[in-house]
Amino acid sequence: MTEEYFAAGRCLCGKISYTSSAPPRVMSQCHCDDCRKATGTGHASNAFFKQKDVHISGDPSSYESVADSGLLVTRYFCPVCGSPLFGKLDSLKNVLAVAVGSLDDSSWFKPRYRL
Repeated sequence: MTEEYFAAGRCLCGKISYTSSAPPRVMSQCHCDDCRKATGTGHASNAFFKQKDVHISGDPSSYESVADSGLLVTRYFCPVCGSPLFGKLDSLKNVLAVAVGSLDDSSWFKPRYRL
């Protein structure tokens, strides 16, 4: 029996992959200094899923930093190829921010917020 999912993605080398069984709660693009530096681009595009809906295969590495708000942000990435994959915000319990660039198909991504 094939498991149904809403979204799937992976890092560049394929060592870390994930699926989500439900659509994201919120979609956004953030232009803060931390997000720009973490992605190496002008913004971070994220889809915020309930953590319980996301199944991760593999063991991503992580980096913690304190945001301008004073809250802890944990960013997850592939330890082999370095692809950014997820983020967890201390202020949003049980929510996983998925890096849209890691999705296999992001055609449904329509950011509601630009921060």
